[in-house]
Amino acid sequence: MITNRHLVTLEMEFIKWVLLAILAAALVLVLATVAAADPMLPEPARLPGDMNEIAQPIVPDVKPFFPEMAPYPVRDPADVAARIWMTLEHQRAGCVAEALAGWQGIYLGGGAEIWREIAMGAAYLQAADVDQAALHLDAARAMNPEHPVVAYYTGILRLEQAAAAVRVPDDAPGLHLRMVAFVPERGEQARQQYQLEARQELLMAIAGADMIWLDERLVIGDRVEEEMVVPRVGDLLVALGADNFVGQAHHLLFGVELDLGATMAAEEHLDLAVATGIAPLLGYEELAEAYLEQDQPADALRATRKDIAANYPQLWQAGQEMKAALEKMREGFVW
Repeated sequence: MITNRHLVTLEMEFIKWVLLAILAAALVLVLATVAAADPMLPEPARLPGDMNEIAQPIVPDVKPFFPEMAPYPVRDPADVAARIWMTLEHQRAGCVAEALAGWQGIYLGGGAEIWREIAMGAAYLQAADVDQAALHLDAARAMNPEHPVVAYYTGILRLEQAAAAVRVPDDAPGLHLRMVAFVPERGEQARQQYQLEARQELLMAIAGADMIWLDERLVIGDRVEEEMVVPRVGDLLVALGADNFVGQAHHLLFGVELDLGATMAAEEHLDLAVATGIAPLLGYEELAEAYLEQDQPADALRATRKDIAANYPQLWQAGQEMKAALEKMREGFVW
């Protein structure tokens, strides 16, 4: 009896709550209907009638976007100029991958396109990718066969190829075929051939240096110079480290001539390189040793003097002053 009475109580409670829920829902519907039908309730505020005339669309703030690799080369002069400045900073900092991506994403057009090929060839040389560097330098040469900067980097390319010609391969893929086929004599002949080609290229670069106009603009376009500072050839050469390519070519020729045994020609090129501001470091010392090997002590002494004058200017100056003082004393001495 106690159990049955408890069950009846629970059933009654459940029915009561269901009825209350139904009553509450009905009350909400009634209030909503009355509120909608009551004309005394205030209407929501409406927009002015001339809103279509005074309204202005919301324009988002568009910021410039420079992806690393554009799907198509950028041709707008202002965008090209901005990208070139960024690419030059990458190239100056030695960020080869970023520099290559920057050059690949732009198009210079006209006579300036050759500088893009030169810059990419120089970047690939810095990355030790000789094959890709050769492709871009060949493309630049097709545009202007007598371009001195193309000749300069082609000379460096030939020197890299000369060094690789006598280098024994580190790996031996293909069942050691490369190691078996490697012939040192043939590699030496290839090295000398590449050196001769490098000499011709570097001499061409020196002879045609007057063709380069450092103030030449890399971007051609109307009013672009009014919007920003336009990069020029001089800025590119500085970023490439080739602003003194004439002196560097003389210094490279010094190494080529010295390696070929032409000591007098090597000394001449080293003198010209030092005259442009190139530090000789061990150049004159190596030249003096080569003269001694050729049994030319007087020439070796001359190279040693130049070494002291170039690398130890204070010591050289003190020696010159001492020499002048001794000569003055000798002239004033009564025999």
